[in-house]
Amino acid sequence: MHRLFIALLLLPITASLAQSPAVPPTNSSVVLRSIPVGTECPIGFRANRQASPQILSAGDTEKNTPALGLHLTLDHQTAPAIESVEITVYGVSPKGQVLPTNQWAADTDTRDVISKSFQLQRSAGTETLNNADIWMHQVGALRWVDLNEVRYTDGTSWRPSGSTKCRAVPSNLILVGQK
Repeated sequence: MHRLFIALLLLPITASLAQSPAVPPTNSSVVLRSIPVGTECPIGFRANRQASPQILSAGDTEKNTPALGLHLTLDHQTAPAIESVEITVYGVSPKGQVLPTNQWAADTDTRDVISKSFQLQRSAGTETLNNADIWMHQVGALRWVDLNEVRYTDGTSWRPSGSTKCRAVPSNLILVGQK
């Protein structure tokens, strides 16, 4: 009886604390960013997921598999401008996956990892390369993007050294009507 009385006494206090916001809202917009894994990145590097609506008939599933895309954003405010970048996109196979019960984490099994490298160039008439869209077919999900090389307009270039990685991991959120 004594415990029931204490529980009934604390219930209104707990309910009022759950309803009051811990931090007052300042803005209704949400900003999601992919932070590079390595701190050695010479540029800001983000990846956002894209989806393309496609209609497939039952007979076309083998030759026209749906594509998954990423919108890459490159932030570089200082001279020289970016001429081109080389990236490698990593994903997983669209086949079903089986995870043995004695496996600790799904990421330790790399048999179904698919990768594809892209060379992205600055468009003619633009000052710098600051964004690009890439698409991959025959992939179940896109997991991360590694920046392999940055070439600048003055002829210099950057490549990661040693164990340094410049990586963007896209959020699992896809905004409707957004790139």
